[in-house]
Amino acid sequence: MTSPTTGAPHDGTTLTEVLAGYAQAGFHGTFTAGEQATVECNSCGVTNPASAFQMASLRRLEGASDPDDMISVMAVTCPNCKRDGVLILGYGPNATAEDSDIAKALQDFRHDDTVTGNSAPGEAALDAPDRNSDPAAAPGSTMAG
Repeated sequence: MTSPTTGAPHDGTTLTEVLAGYAQAGFHGTFTAGEQATVECNSCGVTNPASAFQMASLRRLEGASDPDDMISVMAVTCPNCKRDGVLILGYGPNATAEDSDIAKALQDFRHDDTVTGNSAPGEAALDAPDRNSDPAAAPGSTMAG
């Protein structure tokens, strides 16, 4: 028997359920991945380098019918308008170069250390003291790719 991939949900969680969980946690905005490791906030329309965004939580999903259909749903905050929302990227061997560059550049402000590479809505400490502090001083300030 093969053990499940670390960081991937094993409970049949759907993308719809993950998005609903993030919305319930206050992440109502949406973001679009761009070229050269940039992210556009769909609320204010400003595009910033991915390194300017704070990631509070991450969920990885694999397709029910195709395990190679791997996506990550990230709860992030716009550095311009401070809108909390979600960014969906591919991960794994089929991820685009842009998605991988963005994932590596995001400021990782997750505070759930119970599952390597994964945190669910509500598990990230959104009011942690270092959330709005100097990212260089925060431990794990970028997401390992």
